[in-house]
Amino acid sequence: MTRSSDRTDALPGGRPPERDSETPYEAVDVDELPGWWSEAIEEFREHDLPPYRPPRFADDVITPPVVERLQSEYDAEIKFMGVGVEYRDAWGVYVDGERILTVDREREPAGYTRYRVTSDTFERAVRDHFAELEDETE
Repeated sequence: MTRSSDRTDALPGGRPPERDSETPYEAVDVDELPGWWSEAIEEFREHDLPPYRPPRFADDVITPPVVERLQSEYDAEIKFMGVGVEYRDAWGVYVDGERILTVDREREPAGYTRYRVTSDTFERAVRDHFAELEDETE
């Protein structure tokens, strides 16, 4: 299910910026990164935050491209969101405002969030949600 273009090794230069570096984008042409990534880098810089590192699924696939692809395919809004949560609480995956899945998450020492669900499991949950909606309308 996960496409090779969703994987971190499919990025320009063949590998992601160093996760353990304080300057992960030093040797990277940020303009070659996907728009969502370069925009996040700039936003983090503008607010004087530590370098942006994109969230990942449990299988190390970066999250935003998978979410964007599914949003485009289904013309839907998909969000990872914690509602009324405390530190270390699970978050929900919401599709057009409806929670379809709960996922544990952790903050990695390298500074990114890891969702404890594989990209394939996530994608299957989203696809199953839309299949159920289709069944209800028939």
